Amino acid sequence: MGLLHWCTVQPKGPDSLAAVRFAVPVRISSICVFPAGAHPFANAPDIVAETEPEAFYIDVFLNAHPIPQADAKEKPRVPNALVPTLIAYAGGQVEYTVDMGTEHATRLMILKGKFTKLSIAIYGDVVSDVPPKERHEARPLPSVEPVPLSKAIDPSSSSDPTFLAKKLLALMPDAPPLPLVIRLMFCLKPSNDDWDLPDFPYLHADLESLDDEELSIEAINDLLSRPVHDEVTEEELSAFAAKVAECISSPKDSNDAYPVARLFSISASQHPGLVRALLRNMDFNSFFTAQHVDEETLLCLLQAASNVDIARHMNTETFLLTLRQVQESQKAEAPTQKAARRLADRIAEWQFFEDSLTNTQGDFNQCWNMLQDIGTEESSMAIWLETMITHDDIVAKMAKIPVKTSLSSHFPLYFRSKINLTSHDAFIALVRTLIGVASVLAVWAWTDSVGNDKSREQVSAVIHLWQGVDGYREIVNHLLLLRQLARRLSWISSDNEIPRQSGILAEKIICELAKDPQAVLNDDLVNTILQLKPKLAFITENELLSLRKIALVSDDGLPSAAEELMFSSDHPLSLRRLRTLRVSLAIVKRELVLPKGEWKILESLWEEGSPGIVQCLIDLLIGISDDLNKQFALFPPPPMNQAVAEQLFSTADDLLQLIVQLAPVYPPTTRTMRRLVAATADIFACTDAADTLFSQTSPASLSARGTHQGCLDLVDMLSAAGIVAEPGKTGAEIVLSALLQHAGQCGQRDPVLHLLQVFTLIDHILPEPSAMLYDEGEPSYWVTSVLPSVLDDLKAFLRLLGPENKLHIVKRLIRLDDGVLDIGAWLLAEELKEMTTTIMALAGRSRKENYQLVLRYRVTLSLQFVLGLLGVESSSSKWALDAIASTSSLSATLNENLMALLDGQYTSTYLDKLIEVLVTSAASFEPELQFTISLAALRVSGKAAQPYTLIGAIAKIVNGLTTNVISPEPLRVELGPVFSALAVQQVLEPETAQSALSLLQWLASQQPDTRLTVLCGVSPDSFSALFSILYVFLPTKDHDTIATLEATFTLDENDHLPPPSIALPDTLKLSIHDVDDLIRQEIPTPTTPSNGAKTPDILGIIISPPTAVLRSQVETTGLTKTYMNNDFRDLRQTPSARQNTSRLPSMHGAYLLSCITLSVFHVLLWLLISLMLPFLCIVDDFQGTLMPTASVPMVPGSEMDMFPGGLPLFNMDL
Repeated sequence: MGLLHWCTVQPKGPDSLAAVRFAVPVRISSICVFPAGAHPFANAPDIVAETEPEAFYIDVFLNAHPIPQADAKEKPRVPNALVPTLIAYAGGQVEYTVDMGTEHATRLMILKGKFTKLSIAIYGDVVSDVPPKERHEARPLPSVEPVPLSKAIDPSSSSDPTFLAKKLLALMPDAPPLPLVIRLMFCLKPSNDDWDLPDFPYLHADLESLDDEELSIEAINDLLSRPVHDEVTEEELSAFAAKVAECISSPKDSNDAYPVARLFSISASQHPGLVRALLRNMDFNSFFTAQHVDEETLLCLLQAASNVDIARHMNTETFLLTLRQVQESQKAEAPTQKAARRLADRIAEWQFFEDSLTNTQGDFNQCWNMLQDIGTEESSMAIWLETMITHDDIVAKMAKIPVKTSLSSHFPLYFRSKINLTSHDAFIALVRTLIGVASVLAVWAWTDSVGNDKSREQVSAVIHLWQGVDGYREIVNHLLLLRQLARRLSWISSDNEIPRQSGILAEKIICELAKDPQAVLNDDLVNTILQLKPKLAFITENELLSLRKIALVSDDGLPSAAEELMFSSDHPLSLRRLRTLRVSLAIVKRELVLPKGEWKILESLWEEGSPGIVQCLIDLLIGISDDLNKQFALFPPPPMNQAVAEQLFSTADDLLQLIVQLAPVYPPTTRTMRRLVAATADIFACTDAADTLFSQTSPASLSARGTHQGCLDLVDMLSAAGIVAEPGKTGAEIVLSALLQHAGQCGQRDPVLHLLQVFTLIDHILPEPSAMLYDEGEPSYWVTSVLPSVLDDLKAFLRLLGPENKLHIVKRLIRLDDGVLDIGAWLLAEELKEMTTTIMALAGRSRKENYQLVLRYRVTLSLQFVLGLLGVESSSSKWALDAIASTSSLSATLNENLMALLDGQYTSTYLDKLIEVLVTSAASFEPELQFTISLAALRVSGKAAQPYTLIGAIAKIVNGLTTNVISPEPLRVELGPVFSALAVQQVLEPETAQSALSLLQWLASQQPDTRLTVLCGVSPDSFSALFSILYVFLPTKDHDTIATLEATFTLDENDHLPPPSIALPDTLKLSIHDVDDLIRQEIPTPTTPSNGAKTPDILGIIISPPTAVLRSQVETTGLTKTYMNNDFRDLRQTPSARQNTSRLPSMHGAYLLSCITLSVFHVLLWLLISLMLPFLCIVDDFQGTLMPTASVPMVPGSEMDMFPGGLPLFNMDL
């Protein structure tokens, strides 16, 4: 990007137009406007900008010039079209970004506005007529690191969080102190007459001005409507309080109690000594009894309780008893009871707050609830703020707390969501931030009241900056909803006849504030949005329409929300539609907490034709899930729109929260619940993808994290004990079954990541063994009802997992089952059967090398899993070995599996370790399995560098076997290599030598069968060397036995060459082309059948009907002959041949129907169709030859029967 043009233009003509023409097509990236007197270029100091006046609007029109593409056949026609846009220039040097896209350029820019001169620099690129094709080069995405907030505008990192507000206030001439500004703006609110007085704002209350005759509670409240001087003495305050106490008598009804409550509400924001003096001189509890308080009185006391001194004074048993009586009174109205409850909560929360300021283990979340409630009312917020910055006790506590971290170093805070403040540092940073933000907002209100636009602009810039900072954003937006502040936004943004920077910033603040659907429910913000009128400096026409839409929905309330929820929209949903949905959901959530709100929601939805609220929400969630799946599809890669992704995640989170709240009351049907679980699993997988693809600090990533927890909450709720979808079917059964079946249905997203996230959900909902029993001590419904119904789905799901995750799930199921169903033994047996099936497939007819490699790797994964269950270090080792010993079917399956591995000559490190585990525990196994294990151990020993490690265990096994389970031939084949390996050992342990001798003795004792005394696979020299070693390492008493054995054995000197061993791979590496070749179905090329028998085979070729059927019975047409080539067409040209002869159409050209893989069901279906339709003919009017068509079936066991046992999605390195 470079400088395209610099100029100072002057409008001409009655329409005040100026134009900039470019010699060649250009793509403009930005337009920079310079104020009068500015020097735009450092290298050209003689160039000076001449822009006049200081602020104005500019209408910019760009000629749309299409850019021809390199592969386009024709040059596009240049339309005579102008693309308009609006620039609001509020003074200073400003750069405006222009997004022209990549398909258009321009050669003309027209400027229109109320300016006399305009100095602009245009930046961009020159566009050639035919852009050259550039070779794509893969480049890493730039890493975006968040920029920390400067300490100058970060109150959370300062011991005095009001420093920024004081500095901003000091920029104004004759500015009052910050405490006075807070009182005037939010509490006392001076009258219009006071603003016009010359001494304003220093108009203080004269506490000695009231005479005894004029003294009344109303006069006192009027007097205190002005601030008490900060220099007032304690004596003056005490004297004034004494007068007040004498003036006020005990109330006779609520009308008498209200003025006293208002007195404390006004005094709460004044000088701290005033409240203390009043409380010392007045009997507080006598004024407020259960009979004398109403809603207005309690609300005034609620505001006053934001002052720590008043809250402490209220925290007495007498006053708290009064509040409890109001809450429990049947005569009190609901609003009054609610106000009493809020007041009691605030009194208690002040205790937690004071304790948490110094206690590192305080109840921080309870404190945050108080601050959140205080921030919803101007007076309460201002009184609390005055307490935090003027109360000596609180200020001293805050000053003693060291500044360790800023708010930005902690997790993002969601003000309206339930947060979890886990550290004292985070809580203190949060409190300091709230103090700093509230102080700056008070300064902002002051600058707007006095009309200082420059200071208002500076404060507005700070507020808008905070809206883009995590943690600050939530606090700023929450406080901006205060009635006064929302109205000031409307006032500032409405005066836009001439663009002002403060007005532009106000529009930006409104846009950011309206992104929160909860904020749009605020009536003052709705009025602010509806009062926005074009022409606006920042908000575009489309954005204004979107804002008005959500404001109108909020203003209309529940009826509009129900209509929007039921409105059928095309997908993918637009940003505007998503924002409207979120506001509608916020309205529903608000109504749910109101009396009869649930019934009103149902009525509104019924009027729109909805069968129920939960069904409506689920349908919306499924649509959101589909849109998210498209956002994270692998092919084709979609254009990523993080703003849309953020709104999709936020909308999904809103829906999930409502479904979690309502589904226990209105449980969905089985089918609907399955769809809901599948959609939730997809959304859960998309949250992980967003966390991986997006920056950790991006709004989309933060929104995805909230949705992540919402998905977990939903599956937790649906799988709880009380959820029943239909009689006899629990929610847990449906949820688990739906998740197991959905694990392999990833759509166009990454299948491995999808499987991992479904695995996470399944692992999350499985209960812990400690929570699996009912109070009666019976097994949990998970064991008795849920698991037995999903065994097939569970087996299919486990086939997709890698060994580590499969082990994790199986071990959890074993602990959960605790021997009730013995599900672990069944899963182990199924795994062994699958491994045996895979081994048999390897022994079948020859296949491609890569296919063989995949099957071998599948065997490796199965061995790794089995070893993980039986391994010595495994927590399930004892259980697995006991299960093999006690379950005959499992023992037989393991025996068959080991024999298949031995017969196939397969070797693997996992197999060797497994044999070592089995051989040491074989004594408790069945005899047939013991013999197989001994053969496998001999195979391992014969090929090991140290063959003597298993000899002792092998000898113990064979010594305990009977002759009916021994197969001499394989045993003698395996013994030879072991004896040969022992013969070459230089040193032999006495125990090993004794075991070898014991093994030889056992072989010699198997008489009269002499086959075991004839050894093969060992040479005479090696056999002689073996006995020589035994003579050396065994004691003399065994030498006679050795000599006898040496004479007993003979050698079969014929060459017994075992088949070559096949090593099972530990890893699998395939190129993408190899994978494509493996999964591509090999369908034989169809051919036209040869002439022959006309009766088709049901499972073979389908022959067209015989030609006799096609012949007409009408003799005049002469259609009893067979026609060749175009003779038929020639004959049809005669008039006599044009009559309807009922002849079937001719068929020519070979059409392939399909290639169908037949299962047993397909065979029966095909047989039925063949019996009903014995003849088939296809028509083509372009040739005159009848051609039969063929359908080539595929039968099971062909090349299309891929990967028996399945292939897990893990451990494949492409």
